[in-house]
Amino acid sequence: IPDGHITPWELLLYFFSTAFSSMSTGFTGKQDFLFKEVYQVPPSYLSVGGVVSSVWDAANDPVLGSWMDKKRLNSQSLRNILRLSGFVVNTLTVVKMIDGGLSAFWHVFLMALCNMTGSITGTMAGVADQKMRAAISPLSQQRGRIGVWSAMGGQFTWAIGNLLPTLLMGFQSVFHISYYQIIFFGACILLPFSITSAILPTFIRQRVDYSTPPETEEQAAERAYMESLPRRARMHYKMKRQATSLGHTFEVVKYNKYFIANSVANLITTLSPDVGDELMIYSYLFPKFRVPIPGAFRNLAKGKAFVEMGGEALLGFKQVLCGIPSTILQPFNRQLINWMGGPLRAHKACSALKMGSNAVKYFVGYKSWPRLIVLILCEAVFYTANNWDGVAASMLNYEFYDYVELKTGERSEGVTTAVNNMFSKIVTNNIGLVTGNAFITWTGYKGGYKESGTTPPARYLKWMWPMFTLIPVLDQGIWLAARSMVKWTPEDNINTELALAERREVLKQMKSDD
Repeated sequence: IPDGHITPWELLLYFFSTAFSSMSTGFTGKQDFLFKEVYQVPPSYLSVGGVVSSVWDAANDPVLGSWMDKKRLNSQSLRNILRLSGFVVNTLTVVKMIDGGLSAFWHVFLMALCNMTGSITGTMAGVADQKMRAAISPLSQQRGRIGVWSAMGGQFTWAIGNLLPTLLMGFQSVFHISYYQIIFFGACILLPFSITSAILPTFIRQRVDYSTPPETEEQAAERAYMESLPRRARMHYKMKRQATSLGHTFEVVKYNKYFIANSVANLITTLSPDVGDELMIYSYLFPKFRVPIPGAFRNLAKGKAFVEMGGEALLGFKQVLCGIPSTILQPFNRQLINWMGGPLRAHKACSALKMGSNAVKYFVGYKSWPRLIVLILCEAVFYTANNWDGVAASMLNYEFYDYVELKTGERSEGVTTAVNNMFSKIVTNNIGLVTGNAFITWTGYKGGYKESGTTPPARYLKWMWPMFTLIPVLDQGIWLAARSMVKWTPEDNINTELALAERREVLKQMKSDD
C-alpha cells in the first residue's frame, strides 16, 4: 500500500462504525415524535428546554475547540476522549427518552439536563474525531474514501434503523405494540451498538505528524518568566494568555473561506422553522391503505382479509425505494465528485437539486398513487445528491484545514468543528425549534391523536405540507449562494498538499536536529 493510503482494515472500521450508529439513530432520532405525540409535551415547553441547552452549548463549544487546538493532544488522548464520550453521550440519549410517568415539565427538565451533561464530552468527541480523521492521511482523496465507506456502512444497516421502526408503527394494529415500546425499547436494545460505533474509529493509525518546530528563544524566555512568578500571579498570567490565545485561534480561521461561508449560511438559516421530522407528516397527512393478507396468515390476523397500513409504514417503504439509487452509486461517490469538478462544485449541484426536488414535491402533493410515484422519484434524487454531498463536505473540510495550516502553521479542526457544532445545535435546539414549535402551536396541535383515534386540527393538516417542502427550498437557496462565494479548485488542493509535505519534512528534520 503506497505511503499515505488507507488500509482496507481501517476502511472497514469506519464502515462498521457508521453501520452500528445507523441502527440506533432510527430509534433515538424519533425523540421529537415521542415527546409531542406520546408524552404530549407542549411545543412551548420543548422550546424552553432547547433554548437552555443551546445557551450552554454556545458557551462551551468554541472554548473547548480552541483549547483542543492549542493543547495539541496526542493520538492516545484523542482515542480516550472518543471512547469515553461514546459511552456517555449515547447512554444519555436513551436516558432522556425514559417515560416513568413523568409530567411534561420533568420530561423537558430531564431532556435539558442530559443535553447539557453530554454537551462537553460530545463537543470534545467531535473535535477528536475530526483531528484523527485529518491525521489518517495527508491526501484529500484518501480522506474522501473514509466518507464513502462510512456512508456505505449507513446503508448496510439502514433497514434496521429506519425501516423496522416505521413498519412496526405503521402496522401497529397487527403487532399490538405501543409507540413508546417501539422507540424506547428499540433504542435500549441497540445502545451497545451505538457505543461500539464510537469506539471503532479509535483503532485507526495516524500517518500525519503535526510536528511543532523547536522552542524559539522568545518562547523559552516567556516560559521562564512565567515560571518565576508567584502562584497567584502565574494563574492570572495563564488566564490572560488563554484569552489572547482564544482570540488568536479565531483569527487563524479567517483563511478558511469554506468555514466562513458555512457560518454565514448557518446564521441566516437559524430562523427557518423546524416543523418536525417526516414521521409526523406521514402519520397524519398521508392516506391509509388496505393491504391484503394471504389466506395462510389470516388466522394470525383473526380472520381479517385486509390490514390497514398507516403512513408510518408508507414512509418506510418510500425510504427503501428512494434509497436504491443512492445505494448503488454509494461506492462511486468519490469518483462522481471528481468527475463533477471537485467537492465544491458537487456541493453546489446538490443544493440546486434539493431546491428543485422540494419545489416539485410541494406542487405535486401526495393524495394519489401517481402523485406518490412522482414524490418517490423526487426523493430518490434528494437521497442520491445528499449522499455525495456528505462526502464532498468531508473532503472540503480537510482540504481547508490543510490550507489554514499552510498559511499559519496551525491546525484549526478544534475551533472549526466546535463552531459548526454550535451553529448546528442553535438551529436544532434553539431558534429553529422555537419558530417551528411556535408554528405548530399556532396550528392547534396538542398531540395524542393516534392514541385517541382523532385527527389533528384542520389548520395543521393544511399548512404542514407547505412548510415541510418549501422551507428547505429557501434554505438550500441560501446555502447555494454562500457556497458560490467560495473559490477553490482541485488544483488548489493539490498545490496545498505538495507545499505542506515539504514543510512537514523540514519541521521533522528541525525537530530531529534539536
